[in-house]
Amino acid sequence: MGIVKRIVILYIFLGLLVSGIATGYVAQREYQVALEQLVNGFVARTIERPELQLYFYRQDDYGLKHALGDYLKSNAVSVAIAYNSLGEMLARRDANTAPSGQFPSLKTLRKNLSVTDSGLIAIDSERKQSGTGFWSSLIASDPTMYWTMPVLSNANPVATGLDLADFADAVIGPSVNNSLSVIGYIQLAIDRNVIFADLRSMVSQFFLACLLFLIIIAIPVYLVTRRSLSPLTELSQLANQVLAGENENGVDSGTSDDFKAISKVLHGTIERSNTNKYQVGLENKLLSMKADERASQLSLREQELTKATEEISETRDQLHRLANYDRLTSLPNRQLFTEQLELLLRVCARNAKPLALLFINLNNFHRINESLGRSAGDSLLQEVGKRLVGCLRSSDVLAHYISAEDGLNVSRLGGDEFAVVLGQLDSIDSAGVVAQRVIDRLIEAMEIQGHELVVTPSIGIAVAPRNSMDAEELLRLSSSAMHHVKLSSDTNFLFYSDEMQDSGQDDLKMESELRKAIERNELCLHYQPQVDITDGSIICAEALLRWEHADFGLVSPARFIDMAEKIGLMGELGDWVLVEACRQMKAFKELGLQLPRMAINISPGQFRPTFVTRLREVLSAANLPPSMLELGLSEEILMENDSNVLKFLNELKDTGVYLSLENFGTNHAPISYLSRHPLDELKIDRSFVFDCDKRKDAARLVQAIIAMSKSLNLRTVAEGVETQGEYRFLAANGVGVMRGYLFSKPVPAAELQKLLVVPWHFMTQIQHMALATEFGSPSSL
Repeated sequence: MGIVKRIVILYIFLGLLVSGIATGYVAQREYQVALEQLVNGFVARTIERPELQLYFYRQDDYGLKHALGDYLKSNAVSVAIAYNSLGEMLARRDANTAPSGQFPSLKTLRKNLSVTDSGLIAIDSERKQSGTGFWSSLIASDPTMYWTMPVLSNANPVATGLDLADFADAVIGPSVNNSLSVIGYIQLAIDRNVIFADLRSMVSQFFLACLLFLIIIAIPVYLVTRRSLSPLTELSQLANQVLAGENENGVDSGTSDDFKAISKVLHGTIERSNTNKYQVGLENKLLSMKADERASQLSLREQELTKATEEISETRDQLHRLANYDRLTSLPNRQLFTEQLELLLRVCARNAKPLALLFINLNNFHRINESLGRSAGDSLLQEVGKRLVGCLRSSDVLAHYISAEDGLNVSRLGGDEFAVVLGQLDSIDSAGVVAQRVIDRLIEAMEIQGHELVVTPSIGIAVAPRNSMDAEELLRLSSSAMHHVKLSSDTNFLFYSDEMQDSGQDDLKMESELRKAIERNELCLHYQPQVDITDGSIICAEALLRWEHADFGLVSPARFIDMAEKIGLMGELGDWVLVEACRQMKAFKELGLQLPRMAINISPGQFRPTFVTRLREVLSAANLPPSMLELGLSEEILMENDSNVLKFLNELKDTGVYLSLENFGTNHAPISYLSRHPLDELKIDRSFVFDCDKRKDAARLVQAIIAMSKSLNLRTVAEGVETQGEYRFLAANGVGVMRGYLFSKPVPAAELQKLLVVPWHFMTQIQHMALATEFGSPSSL
């Protein structure tokens, strides 16, 4: 085939390609314009008709069908459906061209949309979401698209007795806060084939015009190309002769001097090409080997990047759960539960059906922690969470399409406190039936770490709207009812009543008694040792405050410490702890016992400039060097980006005391504050240590904390170590100091003194665990 013919064919091919691309672009643009005009028309029809809001408000089937008929005027619309704000169908109109089969639910169509957004999506034959663009529509197995739009109203949809004038006035003159409410949804089924049919004639004409232009231009292109390339054709023939060996000298008698020179050049080129061919072959082999090696490296790198991406995704999901779910029971935490409760209260007001909140507390739970250890208590709480979720039937909870997550009706509020919300109750008495069912389930014996345990719950019930329509207030009232249950011996659950307002008097009495606790010598310190696992010695003892009251008994530190912070008594209690800890440290020192350091926690209430002066006075009075005192600081203090805080910490550091960060990671605070403060030690919270040898998510978090501590040159201490598996995992990852029930529970000073008498007290236990690890069997200690 000649050069001229090849060029002409190439021109025709490129012309057809450009024509096809141009036609596709025009078709795509016109399709998009037609689709946008169609959707904008639907939006305009929805907004310009205030009577549509009235139809939704009254749930008027006839009015809604009449309004839906307006959408069917468009040939592209085959089905129009109206839903209420809860996703329930109110009315439907079908065109003659309506497709058969079941339509996707409104929940599916609006899965990735906010409440106030409109959306257009398509569903393929496998019921998966597909594109709505021109190219996606061409290959789509189902020609139907679905458009949904919320019907918004400035008028309050919860109000009664509204008419068309109210909705029209709300559109013309919205309220001061200019708030909108979703009163319903419109769903339309749009046939893409109708849109394509409208575009087919215009697109065909455009393509034919392109072909006609191509044909007209092809003739002069052929003539001009032929004339311009005739010398090149002769040169090509000469080159073919040289390559075929028909012209060894490269000179043709019928050619010009220019062509003779070109012939000689061709001969020289061929000879050099043969000479270099061998070298090129060798170089290609070397390049191939290098390419294979590089490809192998790139493949390995891609695998590493894929693994890193998966770990990042898992970490992101883990952080989301940490922020919204309880680590121990995997139930929603107080923040997520409160948000869900506020949403359910709005639905309750709209549907005029009562809602009940059950506040559940486990009686005498602290005894399990004290007698069996926190590990047993944690296992018990996990079992309680499972039983609460399992004993609630689907009819007990409010089902709505706003959230697809399960279990949001049960929450662990903290400690041994749980909450359950019951929605759309037929009567308030139904809440009592559910409460009794919960009680019957929880009092069944539980097998916890080889012990058969029975716990009894106390349940307080608050009802909306009878008691309150505020989430926090409902929690407070149900908690008050729960406290009344604890004071009563006749029942395990009570509904809140106005007579319970005096329940706060118990808290007032406890506050009054707490103010007198120091005078009555009711406070004491228990000590839990920190163990250096390299030699089994006690390198520090953490002082923990206890309150033994004549009437209240042993009061939970979580309760009276929170109360002390609320009433401003924490400064006085913290000062007592400081003096008593230094006094006990001095007593150990005088007995010749080796305890390098005593640790106490500092509350935000003590974080004042005068504290440094007071600290120096107490240390001087006890004749103790500052290095023997460790101050535990909370993240709440260090998170404040305040120059005064940093100045205060530097003053403490200059004093010579040891500074430790308590319960790291429990407040979900950014870790950037660590590098700004003069810390010596970081303590890993029990919530991270729990089952770190069994849970991959906990293991990764602990390893990350340890690596970060090393990079910041901070010593790492693991808190709440209770099992040999946790010990082995932490030791293997570089944690050298541990505290927990595995070694010792918090003990009085006299028992701590016995532990200090023998140096390297825990070495035997550590050696036994090392042997158990080496021989692959647990050691009975």
